[in-house]
Amino acid sequence: MSMKEEHKLILNLIQSYLEKNPSQRFGQALFNLGINEFQETIDPRNPNYNIRDIHGDSDLKIVERIKNRLDLFESQKNKK
Repeated sequence: MSMKEEHKLILNLIQSYLEKNPSQRFGQALFNLGINEFQETIDPRNPNYNIRDIHGDSDLKIVERIKNRLDLFESQKNKK
């Protein structure tokens, strides 16, 4: 059995990101790319720093989050 195409895409996106940001740790990259996320905070005075369970997220949803974050980083870079 071979790897799904979505898995290959996720790994390629992570690899490309880490090549451009070699000083970041792997865990930082997962958060920065939106793969892992914190649980939603209901009350801004009491932030929630628990990691959200992403077990039910589809691979395509994760790809979408990564691409959205990369687009955000690119737009921020272009504003400078």
